[in-house]
Amino acid sequence: MPSSRTSPADRVPCPRQWVNRACSLAQSFSRSLIKSLTLMLIPILLKDSVMSSLDPSVRIDTPENVFLEAEIAGFGSRFLAALIDYVIIFVLLIVLAYCGLQPSIQNQDASWVVAAYILLLFGLFVFYHLAFEFIWNGQTPGKRILQIRVVQSNGMPLTIQGLLIRNLIRLFDFLPFFYGVGLLAIFVTKNTQRLGDLAARTIVVREHRRVTLYTSRADVTVTYRHIHHNQEIPAYIELTALTPADRRTLVSYLQRRDELSNPDSIARPLARRIAAAMNAPTVNFYTLYEAETFLELVARAYELADRQRSENQANSRALS
Repeated sequence: MPSSRTSPADRVPCPRQWVNRACSLAQSFSRSLIKSLTLMLIPILLKDSVMSSLDPSVRIDTPENVFLEAEIAGFGSRFLAALIDYVIIFVLLIVLAYCGLQPSIQNQDASWVVAAYILLLFGLFVFYHLAFEFIWNGQTPGKRILQIRVVQSNGMPLTIQGLLIRNLIRLFDFLPFFYGVGLLAIFVTKNTQRLGDLAARTIVVREHRRVTLYTSRADVTVTYRHIHHNQEIPAYIELTALTPADRRTLVSYLQRRDELSNPDSIARPLARRIAAAMNAPTVNFYTLYEAETFLELVARAYELADRQRSENQANSRALS
């Protein structure tokens, strides 16, 4: 008489069932995530609008000893960016669960399916932000859509060290569920920083032309107000004494001076420092006019040097 008892192998779900369970786990996770995000959306957006009307900017002391203002990304912007990113992560989880896990677990023990899925979930959670912020210099797809960016607290681009620190501490920010600790830190810190930002000394700013030195371009022609194009460049202006960072700072100021609330506090210290680097004659730069005239002369010298370099390259190609 045949036995009605099933063998252990018959009781083990097939790989397809485990894939379905993994997908169900992803769906359950996403539903809880979206529910939590929705509950937090209204107060966060209200907080964002209030903060943006009160004090949306932070004063940045750059390594070049000049001051710039950056507009801090508020709660609403960061929330929406995070929502976009986690929707993308959820879609990736579903796609990988169906297309990636199923072929690789046909001959594996069922417990490996859950382990593989948990490892995949952890990897996407950590390395998604790590990879995109490395490739896109402080931006994920969500941040890029919302036009916000992670930078150092001094306004310079995100470093590898800062990138690693802020994304590893993301795990603690996520506790006890979906950035509970991180959201608390964002609400109580002046510059809306989570724990990862505090540890890595980073801030999240809005991507405007006036935000950071990272967006400035040294090859963009500036508008001259105090000199004319045929004005002779003084002999003491020696460009070889300056660094590429000096040029970026100089051009950044001249391009953005109309957007600064107090240009005098930037122009005069910057002019003094550049003059000292070139061993130029002692100039006090008592007025904004004097400082900007000197800075425009240096910018014009760069422009003429670039033009001469281009002409020399064209002549060399013609002779060859």
